[in-house]
Amino acid sequence: MGELRKGYVTQIDFEYGQGIITDENDQDIHFRLDDVSDQISLNSKIVFEIELQACGLVAVNVNLAVEEMKVNTLT
Repeated sequence: MGELRKGYVTQIDFEYGQGIITDENDQDIHFRLDDVSDQISLNSKIVFEIELQACGLVAVNVNLAVEEMKVNTLT
C-alpha cells in the first residue's frame, strides 16, 4: 500500500465513470468511479493513493476522509 494523499473531488462525470481530484498540492488527478469505495459527491474530502498508469497519474483506492465520514453520519 502506498502513501495516502488527501484532496477533494472537483469533478464527477457519471456518463464516463470518472472524475477529478484536486490534491493538497493543487494538482488535478483523475480517478475512475470503479476505484471509489464510498459514496462521494462534489467537494467531498477524500484520501487516496497514486498509481502511474499508461494514461499518467491516477488516483486509486479512493475513500472518504475520516472527518468527512463523521459529518455524513451526523446529518
